[in-house]
Amino acid sequence: MKGTPTSTKNQAGPDFRARYKAAVERTASVAMIEALALEAGSVKTLDEFKEWTRNKIRPFFPHERLASCYGRLQSGGVGLDCVVTVDCPISYLEGIRNRAGGIDSPIIRRWLITREPQLFEAEHPWPDVPSGWLECFRKHGMKNIAAHCVYDTERCVATYHCFFRMPGRLGGTHVEALKQLAPIMHEVLCRVIESPDIEDEFEARLAGLSPREKEIARWVGLGKSNGEIADLCGLSENTVKHHVTHIFRKLAIETRPQLVHRLNAHAANLAPAFGAKIL
Repeated sequence: MKGTPTSTKNQAGPDFRARYKAAVERTASVAMIEALALEAGSVKTLDEFKEWTRNKIRPFFPHERLASCYGRLQSGGVGLDCVVTVDCPISYLEGIRNRAGGIDSPIIRRWLITREPQLFEAEHPWPDVPSGWLECFRKHGMKNIAAHCVYDTERCVATYHCFFRMPGRLGGTHVEALKQLAPIMHEVLCRVIESPDIEDEFEARLAGLSPREKEIARWVGLGKSNGEIADLCGLSENTVKHHVTHIFRKLAIETRPQLVHRLNAHAANLAPAFGAKIL
């Protein structure tokens, strides 16, 4: 009939649905960022930072590995003090150290030039990427990286957050998410690293293990199975399992790979100081 208004159903074409979907996604993203910022206030320790990134950051920004760097602003750039790893292989970071002991990456160098979030995919490398770095990147299965930095002139520090092994191709949505995440993570990491007892936290927990638990933890860190440890220590495999469970609880660790990673990181920090520490 002439003059009859077009139905809402007919108006809801592809363009409308796309705009509506984008608006809903933006609203959800803002809500998640606000929730992350609110929960960030309760993060006080290194272990809490790692669990916060696993349980809260990953659902919002899917990734498998994370390296968060902290350093002091200097006249020539940033002097890297430490790298906090979350399920990131220490051997990768050791493999990209320079002669001075710093962590050397073309991703960081490009950020220093552009001051913008950086996206890199091993299958589509930049033409100027050093072959040695790319080989190490691929060898450790890092796959891709999305990274951003915060320069804090008030504190005279900078933090740099590198997310690895993200699903799919990287693009504009990752850039926008990094711009939202980096300031929140910066505040949390600065608070955690600048805490006076940060380096003593894991050491104190290790000291609380019994002599037998320390022995078993050492073998776990060397990659031995429960059966192998049982033979080495003259124990039953069930007894070893019992000790490992107690070690998990005392060290606030949930899985065997986490324990191996944390023990190796601790051992690396006991070595003579050489460049940035890996936590």
